[in-house]
Amino acid sequence: MSTNRIAVLPPSSPGIVVNGIRPLAVTKKQAGIALGSVKTLQRMLWSARHRPDDPWVKIVREGKPGTECLIDTASLEAAYARLYRGETPPLMPSEQKAVFGGN
Repeated sequence: MSTNRIAVLPPSSPGIVVNGIRPLAVTKKQAGIALGSVKTLQRMLWSARHRPDDPWVKIVREGKPGTECLIDTASLEAAYARLYRGETPPLMPSEQKAVFGGN
């Protein structure tokens, strides 16, 4: 079993590299590793699916049984740059309830 090596570099650098190559798309698992936070990735994916006015990432292929969700590498790098500038993806509805005291 081979292990993928994933590196995320600062926004001014070439970006996400997997096994020495910059892929066109990454899996959800690889994106979570690259960002360093699965929760942040979940918020970005929620935004892409439910907020067409401000999608954080571009989903290339939705995950279905037997397939993985694929995320456009360039959009993930752009989302990382937004995080680097201090922006945060929107909270998911379940988090909004916890923060704002909803039912």
